[in-house]
This record gives sequence, structure tokens and C-alpha cells, in this order.
Amino acid sequence: MHGSVFLRDLAWVLAASLPVLFVFRKLKAPSIAAFLVTGMIIGPHALALVEDPARVSGIAELGVALILFFVGLEFPLSRLKALGRTALVGGALQMVFAAGVTTATLLAFGVVGAREALFAGLLVSVSSTAVVLPVLASRDELGSPSGKQFLGVALFQDLAVIPLILLLPALALQGAGAPGTGAVLTKVGVAVLGSALLVGIARFVVPRVLDRFVRVAGPETFTAAALVVLLGIVALVETAGASAAMGAFAAGIVLAESESIADVSSTFAPFRDVLSSLFFVSVGMLFDLGFLAKHPFLVLGGAVFVVGAKGLTAYPALRLARAVPKTAARAALSLANVGEFSFVIALAGGKLALLAGEGQQLFVAVAVVTILLVPFVISAGPALAARLPDVATDREPVTSELRRGHVVVVGYGLNGSNVARVLGETGLRTVVVEADADRADNARRDGVPVLLADATGVEGLLMAGVVRARAVVVTIPDPSASRKVVRLCRSRNADVRIIVRTRYIREVEELRRAGADEVIPEEFETSIEIVARVLRSLHVPGNLIATQIRVLRDETYRKLRDPLARPEAGRRLSALMAAGTSDLVLILPEMAAAGKTLGELHLEEQHVAVPALLRDGVPLAPPPLDVPIEAGDTLLLVGAHEDLVHATRRLEGSASESSE
Repeated sequence: MHGSVFLRDLAWVLAASLPVLFVFRKLKAPSIAAFLVTGMIIGPHALALVEDPARVSGIAELGVALILFFVGLEFPLSRLKALGRTALVGGALQMVFAAGVTTATLLAFGVVGAREALFAGLLVSVSSTAVVLPVLASRDELGSPSGKQFLGVALFQDLAVIPLILLLPALALQGAGAPGTGAVLTKVGVAVLGSALLVGIARFVVPRVLDRFVRVAGPETFTAAALVVLLGIVALVETAGASAAMGAFAAGIVLAESESIADVSSTFAPFRDVLSSLFFVSVGMLFDLGFLAKHPFLVLGGAVFVVGAKGLTAYPALRLARAVPKTAARAALSLANVGEFSFVIALAGGKLALLAGEGQQLFVAVAVVTILLVPFVISAGPALAARLPDVATDREPVTSELRRGHVVVVGYGLNGSNVARVLGETGLRTVVVEADADRADNARRDGVPVLLADATGVEGLLMAGVVRARAVVVTIPDPSASRKVVRLCRSRNADVRIIVRTRYIREVEELRRAGADEVIPEEFETSIEIVARVLRSLHVPGNLIATQIRVLRDETYRKLRDPLARPEAGRRLSALMAAGTSDLVLILPEMAAAGKTLGELHLEEQHVAVPALLRDGVPLAPPPLDVPIEAGDTLLLVGAHEDLVHATRRLEGSASESSE
């Protein structure tokens, strides 16, 4: 009977989620908010379609464990190291500042005790990753400096949830019979050390065993083996004194080292999505809509306080992490919300009597409101950032050198660093404008002049000397920021040469209209490089490859300007290959032609002429037939395409050609 009741409740949860999720998607609202609202509607405080939320909480806890399992599966510690100061300094300070302000405010009003106030501060300190990332993606801001700053802090917060949950029992101590703080901390320490030891051993053993297992038993049985590992590690970690969620996190770290990580992710992903949605629905069931009706101003005031407190505390935290003022402001607004992991902490704290009654109702209501406000708060970022400086003047000099005839490189990622290095090696003066402090440090270590500034503001570009620059190379991945940089550079220097890198070919014409002289779309240039390498591997002459690449570029960019344009007749590769052409062949020591004379090679049998030979920079035209060819010589071959291919094979020493 209990099973049938549970299945009925589960059916109500899933059925009610679909229409609410549909409406929220139409309104472009976060799906997490949709699940929370679903729980409010069908819960015991509203329609009572599910009378006992406890029946769903068991599955919700499993959902939490799977969420943390996937956090471990991605193993973001290596990513944290790459993100550097933003994640470690900015993330830690943001959480401390937000928790401290919230705790102090609650204590000042005297509404709760010290432990409850500190717990509320911990709930507020965590921001949403799942809600903010899609919003930033829809605005093409994931690759922007502010997007990267947000990602670093959010990644740190996701990891910080694990020790916070482990330390909650120490916060919940009360009464004479409760164990001391030292005892709790000792238990937590033993659990953490035991889990770390287990992970350390399993990480070197389990992946090797699983990878050998999948080779013997096949991928079908790998899923069962991964599930056994997951459940086994969860059981061992619980035996060590930690929670099942901690065990799932540890299992994720272990399985992340397996070569079959893609199979693990694809197997568990559907269960993660379903069970995590049940978790948020179960949280929504705890909320009483009557509380919102009785205290609308309290809920609204709480939401305003959270957004303001988190934004105002995140800004100085990011500035201390050396973020540029404009970037710090926009990233701070992305952090001004209550995150999904706050509900995970709330669930753990509820069991320890740290959150109950009206406090629980207020938290859920405020959290839902802040999540719904995410798109609107983020959209206010550009207007706010426009009022702030572009340059980190506390780290950089206010005045710059009077540079002239130099190249300004915007961004010091992979592309920017390569451009700056090559320009430096060729003797061209270069200055880099970079908004990320860690990348600016990398440029300094490489000996490249750099300004820690946001290039989307005119101040940083003027300090870089764009007015007197010879060229500007824009390498940042954010398309909207690239367009703004191009417009600013063109408005300050009408004669500067502007070259822009972009990811997508659809951005080309808009960047040109903004003032770019050349735009290099990565997706198209990658296809060009693939074509060139395929043709080279087939021994297509270099001049034909260059011609075909020119044709592809002309046709593609012409189609951008005129979608109805057709390729010109007679310019296809097949026609070019059929025509007579020429090619240059460098003779290497291992080639069969080295040491032989042209007379011995009999290239005329392939209908190929050799009108010239280049040796030590001196052309021999025509080359003597009785002089041995030396390694390092370059032969000029003339003939049809197919004949040139056969002749090249003979020069290289192909068995099929040498036998002829």
C-alpha cells in the first residue's frame, strides 16, 4: 500500500511539473524556480495533491547525493587551479563577506539566535550556478571577463558546500547532553581523513580495474560495475562517519579518472535531472503560500536585502582578487542570488533544527524571488559598469608611455599570447590589454607590456595608446565585447588596422560594420585548415591548395554579403587539378632522390619537366642531368596534377613508383 501511495505522489509531482515548466520556459524563467513553484502548488499547504512531503524527501536526498556525485565526477579542483586568484581569493572572501553581513544584520535586529543567524548567513552566501549560466549564455557573456569571474567564484562555492555540510553539526550544538565542539570537529576530521584516504587509494586502483573490466566484459556491463563502485564507496564513507552525499562526491572523484568517464556521465545524467527536480519540488512543498499572503513585504524586503547584500559584498571581494572595477561590478550582480546548493545546506540544517517554522518559510520564499530576479539583475550590469573605471588604477599606473606605431593586443588567452609572442620575436612593439589579473601576470612573466584594464572602456584603450597604434588585434571570445572594442578603436583612430578573432562566422559582417578591417571566424578557418591538410596529405601541389583556399574564402564571404550568390563557374578544384601546374619539392636526406641524378630518376616518363633546381639559394636553370641531387635542394616540377603526384612519389621513394 505504501508503495502505491508513493507512486501516486511521484506521478502527481511529475505531471504537475510539466505544465509549470512549460509556462516558465515561455516566460524565460529558470527551471529551478518552476520546480519550486510546482512544489508550492501541489504541496500540503496548497492543493494537497501530495499530503506528506516526507515521502518524497527520501528520493530528494538521493537527488542531492547524485548532484554532488556529478560535482565530483567533473572534479573541478584542477579547474580551480586554472582559474587561480578569482576562485580562491574572490570566492572565499565573497562567502565570508555575505555570511558576515547577513549574520550581523539578523543579530542587530534580534530576530534569531547566534547559531541560527550564522546558519542563515551560510545559506545566503551560496549563489546559483545552474540558473545564472544559461542567462549568461543567452547574452553571449560566458566568455566575457565578468562571466569568467562569476564562474570562478561559483565553482569555489560548489566545492565549499561539502565542508559546510560536514561542519553543520558543530553549529547545531546545544543543551547539556550534546557532545562538545571538539568531539564534533574530531568526528568530522576523522570522516574527512578517512574519506580522503579511501579516495586516494581508490583513485589509483578503481579506474585501472574498471578500464580493464570494460575491455573484457564490454561497455554494457560497465554501467553495473560503476554503480557497484558508487554504492560501495558511499557505504564505506558512511561507515567512516560522513554522509551519503559526501560518499557520492568521493565516488565521483574516483570515477572521474576512468577512461570510460563519458559512459558514466551519459548513464547517470537522466537520473540526475529527474531526481534533482524532485528535490526542488520537495523543497517547494515545504513552503506555505499562506505565509507569503500574510507577509508579502517581509518576503520582498528579504529578497531586496539578499540581492543588495550579496552584490555589495561580492564587489569588494572581487576587487581584492584584482578584478577590474567594471568586471567586478557585473560579476557581483551575477552572484546576487540564492543558489541551488543553499537548499542542500537547508535540508541538512533542517535535520539539525537550525531552520524550521517561519524561518524555513521565509528562506524558501526569498530564495525563489532572488532566482526569478536573476535575468533582470544581470541586465542591469552594463549600465552600472559604465559608471565605473575601466582600469585597476590601484594596480596600474595612471599614465602610460607615449607609444607610437605599436600593436595593441586585446586579451592574453591562447590566441593573444601567441600573437604577442610572435610580434615580439619579429621586433614589433606590443602592449596587451587584459581584464583578468592572472593572465596579466602571465604576460608580465613573459616579458610583455600589459595593462590590467577592461578594453570595452575607452580609458584602458587610451592608456594602451590606441590613438597612435599601428594595429589592434582583438582576441577575446565575447562577441558583444569585441564589437564594442572595435567601435571604440575606430572612433579614436580612423587609420588603425583592426584584426578581430571571433568564434562564429555569423559575427563577421557585424564586426566589419563596427569598423574591423579583417575578421577571422574560428569555425570557418578551422574548416579551411582541415581542407588544406587533407589536400597536402594527398600530395596536391601547394599552389592548387592556395588557390582553392582563396576560392573558398571568396565564395563564403561573398555568401555572407549575398546569400543568393553562386560559386563562379570554372573555379572548382577539379578544373584546377586537370590543368597543367607546377610544384616545389624539397629533397630531404631520407628521400630516394638524394644522391641520384635527374637522368637516373627519369621523371620525363611521368610527363614531368624540371626546368630549375635551387641549391644554396642559387637557381640552376636548366639543371644538369648528370649532377647528383643533394639533400636540401629544391626542384621545380611542371606537369599535370596526376603526373606531379606520381613524380613526387618517385622522388620520395614510394615502392609503387620505384618499381616502375
